[in-house]
Amino acid sequence: MPADTAFQIHFVNNDQGIPHNVAVYDQAGAEVFKGEIFPGIDERTYDVPSLAAGDYRFICDVHPNMAGTLTAE
Repeated sequence: MPADTAFQIHFVNNDQGIPHNVAVYDQAGAEVFKGEIFPGIDERTYDVPSLAAGDYRFICDVHPNMAGTLTAE
């Protein structure tokens, strides 16, 4: 994704009755975005502010083992 450009994450929670969200953390571990936690089956579109170039970790705050990395270039 382009650095310094706001973007959206369209998140679909297909887990009936189980809450999830998406939160984004910088390399120092500081939270830079936190999406609403909501139970499935449902979906949300999160408006994420621009991020400086670099790698960011994203997780589900309810289930931190659900994680990945996004890169702003």
